[in-house]
Amino acid sequence: MEAQQFILGVDFGSTHACARLYSYNLETIGSSSHRIDRLEDSDGSCELDPEGVWITFCRTISGVLTATHVRAEQVRCVGISVQRNSLLLWDRETSKPRSNVITWQDLRASDLTKKWNNSLILRSMKAGGHVLYWMTRMPRFKALASYRFKTTLACIRLKLLLDERPMLLADCRRGSVCYGCLETWFLWKLTGGESFYTDVSCASVSGFYDPFARRWSGPILASLGIPHEILPEVRPSSHFFGYIRHGPLKLSNSTNLIPVTALIGDAQAATLAENCLSLGQAKLTLGTGSFLNLSTGSSARALMNGLYPVIGWASNYVSGDPLSGYDLRPIDTYGSSVCGSNSTSRPSDLTYLLEGSHPNTGTIIEWLRNERLFNTYTELEEMLRQGDEMGLDEIALKNGAFYVTVPPNLLRTHQLLFSQNVNTRQHKLMGPDGILVGITDKTTQLERMLTVRIVMESIAFTVRQMLTQCRREAGLSPTELRVNGNVSRSDWLMQRLADVTGIPTERSAFEESSCLGSAIAAGVGSGIWPNYSAATRMLHDHQERLSIRRLSSETSYKLSRRFQPAADMEHKMHMRLRAWCRARAAYARKLCLTKFTHLKQASPNRTHENRPCLSAIFKSVVVR
Repeated sequence: MEAQQFILGVDFGSTHACARLYSYNLETIGSSSHRIDRLEDSDGSCELDPEGVWITFCRTISGVLTATHVRAEQVRCVGISVQRNSLLLWDRETSKPRSNVITWQDLRASDLTKKWNNSLILRSMKAGGHVLYWMTRMPRFKALASYRFKTTLACIRLKLLLDERPMLLADCRRGSVCYGCLETWFLWKLTGGESFYTDVSCASVSGFYDPFARRWSGPILASLGIPHEILPEVRPSSHFFGYIRHGPLKLSNSTNLIPVTALIGDAQAATLAENCLSLGQAKLTLGTGSFLNLSTGSSARALMNGLYPVIGWASNYVSGDPLSGYDLRPIDTYGSSVCGSNSTSRPSDLTYLLEGSHPNTGTIIEWLRNERLFNTYTELEEMLRQGDEMGLDEIALKNGAFYVTVPPNLLRTHQLLFSQNVNTRQHKLMGPDGILVGITDKTTQLERMLTVRIVMESIAFTVRQMLTQCRREAGLSPTELRVNGNVSRSDWLMQRLADVTGIPTERSAFEESSCLGSAIAAGVGSGIWPNYSAATRMLHDHQERLSIRRLSSETSYKLSRRFQPAADMEHKMHMRLRAWCRARAAYARKLCLTKFTHLKQASPNRTHENRPCLSAIFKSVVVR
């Protein structure tokens, strides 16, 4: 009797790596996870060791095979989802890394980002985009008109890396160096250097890929001086990417190797798992950061502020054998489109998303714990619940107490203030991406509870702002919000999200949605399902049974739950939101006065009288 086969989904996130084996019904057979160690420093760097992440990746896969007693040959196909925009360079011949993995959380390119956003080149490109959009009304030119570099984009961090290492740039121009993010690095290692690809979902968030034309952007590459020779080919998310020849899934029988049939970004994978396939459906991931993804169907939309168009996923279904018939030949100067030119293949299920993000969600909760405001997440939830009984919402509104988050373009200025120019008391009021206002101290129990409450509430306010931008500029307003991620385990936060946004929020019934999404994409890529909707329909038809099974396990919280907006909270949350927005705008204005040049000239022995603007910041942001 032939042994049962399984789908392996692997997610390499920002804090941990997870591998799960799924049956063809997408029921979890077993899982394994490992913590990811980051290399961080006070200069804003946030890196990973390239060989270290490969070892963690392999250990995670080995762990799930050991835990389930499944042999490698029972794995039908593999799907990989990753934290996006975490880049590295390696030698094309030896496969040795030429840099560390520079993660999406790295802030060292802040000055370069500001310089390029104010450059004549970018201003000219944006002006041209405005004119072309006015003439044609094509969303592609609207996206160009609103284009801005951000430190989360791989392109600007790659530019900084090459600027700092001219010898490395010379090697890139000779074609002896490969560029890739984690999905490309893992694929390269698994296939022994035979496959050098990325997928449309990961490429579309890099900053130098055109999601409308579905190819690498020649103008952006030329402007930044990035050699096109280093770039991987772009393929659909569900595709035959190559056979595994190294690592724990290596088989001795070369005639029956395991294929990698999916690469996909973690945010898009989670959106796919939540069945957000139709126009206007929205998914929110609350993990290290907050990522809102809203489906715009088969066409890309561009907004002028905040949210940006990305490709969610695409497949390249081939009639007959799904692992043959793909065109894997070299591509032209600026990369491939969404599918190869082989006439036997056809692209399908190409889905676009609008994406908004905020980099600090789980980060600020960890900050609260490091400040010893709570010890366990159970204690955190109890503090929030007790705050409801004590009427802390009214106290917070009366005192103008908020955690005011910083706009992304001013985050580096805020962090320089954090690290250099504040006294001990002010330092205690500053968080990773904002400040506490209306709070005098965090020593009393009341103020500790109030601090925890307003920081958690700021997460909901940030999500509300992203949804408002979707409604105003794209005319899309989701009727419900599907939420996943570790931070969504808080019932209080889920209810506050519903109250602040005014729409029902539904917590995912699935643990590790990104793992599940990568498995769905892999199943489509290997021909187990003809398309994504067939897989997600089958999955959600069984959702109730799966939820009951999970609730009977060791999981102590209720996974799947729907939270309705409370009618008596509508006016109160409206007032809180307006006051928070005013406080945020006030702090942003003050930060604009503290120019980077002023901060860089500050000496370590500056006296109190040399920093009057800092005192003004803390005094004037309080909402009266």
